Amino acid sequence: MTPLIVALITLLLVSLAEWQHARRIRVTARLAFGQQGAKAWTNVVPWLRVASLTAFAWGVTTLWMLKLEAPDDATAKERHDAEATRLVFVADLSPSMYLPDAGPDGTMTRHDRMKDVVEGILQRVSGNLRFGVVGFYTDSLPVVMEARDPELVRNVFNGLPLTYAMPVGQTDLGTAINRTLETVANFPKSSTRMIILTDGDSIPLAAINPRPAAVREMLVLGVGNPRKGSFIDGHQSRQEAKTLQRLATSLLGVYHDVNEKHLDTTALGDLVVPLALPHTELTLAQWAVLAMVLGAVINALIPIALKFFGTDWEVRTVSVKPLVMMKKEALVR
Repeated sequence: MTPLIVALITLLLVSLAEWQHARRIRVTARLAFGQQGAKAWTNVVPWLRVASLTAFAWGVTTLWMLKLEAPDDATAKERHDAEATRLVFVADLSPSMYLPDAGPDGTMTRHDRMKDVVEGILQRVSGNLRFGVVGFYTDSLPVVMEARDPELVRNVFNGLPLTYAMPVGQTDLGTAINRTLETVANFPKSSTRMIILTDGDSIPLAAINPRPAAVREMLVLGVGNPRKGSFIDGHQSRQEAKTLQRLATSLLGVYHDVNEKHLDTTALGDLVVPLALPHTELTLAQWAVLAMVLGAVINALIPIALKFFGTDWEVRTVSVKPLVMMKKEALVR
């Protein structure tokens, strides 16, 4: 309401000033403009001056109020971070993920298929996101957390040798998931989406901890051939669909087999933000700037227009010097 009040006060004051000015002009009009008077268009000048100054006052006050109400950079950043959605990828980095039985034609390694699935997800999600990657094998290792750039996620899946940072042994999927849940437990409530990518080849699952309040949605994505196994470390390894389904149920999530087909877009929910239509309407700040510019330009052009186009009457100054000189010459003679 403040800009409107300021505009109204400006309107009243300028109108009063123009009324007083019009009274004075009527007294001296014949001397200023001659017998013909001022041109007809000058009758709108008081209205133009009132409107332009009122618009300028409203624009200045509106921008000032918007500046006062806008949070400072630190507060805005904190609020932006608090409202962000965390998308955390939990990636299986065990040796079995390098077996070549994945993909539509069964020739890709499971790790490469996992990388393709992650790339397909990154290409479709958008919005205020913070990315995280947790790698697991015999242990769980947070690699990237709270990253704004998805390129950091791609870098992890493009051959970053994280396996060497973990002790050699058998894959412990249950323990890795529990430690990951502890890692994200301190995030804001319902701010986190976890996507687990694995073949499910692991020692028997440990008891899975309850899903923390920070996790809003859980997806378990399986890679590798779920029907035909490949020999490694003394056993046949394949995608353990039943194990992954049980894991998803324990986490109140959903299991998807993405070995041959990418994750359906509908499964990503509101992580997929549709492109907004081009914004054609002006914002309040843009209207305020427009009002200021128009008001200032009109008010600046009024005196110039009155000077050159306000009347046909032209006041000329006649020099009296020649007349005085002629009188002096006559006296000399």
